[in-house]
Formats: sequence, C-alpha cells, structure tokens
Amino acid sequence: MRKRILTILIIGMLVFIWGNSLLSREVSGRISDSVMEVMNRGAARLGLAEDTFTYMYDLDGDGTEEPTSHIVRKIAHVTEFLVFTVLVWLRLESRGARRALTAILCGAAVGGIDEVLQIFSHRGSLFSDVLYDSAGAAAGVLLAVLIHRLIQAQKKDRKAV
Repeated sequence: MRKRILTILIIGMLVFIWGNSLLSREVSGRISDSVMEVMNRGAARLGLAEDTFTYMYDLDGDGTEEPTSHIVRKIAHVTEFLVFTVLVWLRLESRGARRALTAILCGAAVGGIDEVLQIFSHRGSLFSDVLYDSAGAAAGVLLAVLIHRLIQAQKKDRKAV
C-alpha cells in the first residue's frame, strides 16, 4: 500500500511540474507574480522589506528595471524538485549511495524534460533551471537521509532503554 501511495504522489508531482511548464508565459507569469505578492506580504509581516522576494530586471531592454518574480520562480524550482526527490527516495528499494544517486538522477532527468516541455509553451528553456532542479533534488535526498537517520537513531535509543 505504501508503494502505491508513493507512486501516486510521484505521478501527481510530475503532473504538477510538467503541467506548469506547459502553461503559457502569461499565465505562468501571473501565477508567479501572485505568489510573489503573498510572499512579500508575509515578509513584511515578519519585519522584512516588503519587496524581499521581488527581483528588479530590465525585461524589455529599455534601460528601466521592472519588478519580476524571478526569485519566486527559482525557489519554486528548488522546492518542487526537493519534494519530488524525497518521494522518489522513499519509493526506491535500493539502499545507500545507489539509492541517493538514483533519486538525484531522476530529479535531474525530470528537470531536463521540464525545460524541453517549456519550448512547446513558447517559454524560454534554461540550462540554469536544470541546475536549480538538480540542487533541489540533492537537497531532497539530503533531507530524506537526515530524517531517516534521525528516525533510526530514535529507534535504536528506544531499544537500548
């Protein structure tokens, strides 16, 4: 049952990741801008600058920088691939370095496919985004391994008592 649930969650993440890549530039931009506004409001409530997650960039080359959701998009890449790779790591039956490497490579491969899909939605395909995806995948494996080791240490401590 556990394997089925993880498989369904992995498929759900693939639909989410690749589905977002197939959105038009305009729709994707509106979603990212909305998330940026929410994150900026949250930052302001925490006493941070109200434009903490806003990235200024000259989008049209006219010499005037405009606010963009670039930071939010990169955070999204890392976060969604962290979650995806934790799920893959949990689903794999191998152990040790092989399990970690397989999960990271799955994350990187999904990231590569993700960037190719963006070509079909007339959005830019960036190699740097595959690097962000891979960083998220590596962070996911590190998180999964850390939590797994903490759980194993607690089990060992309980048996010793």
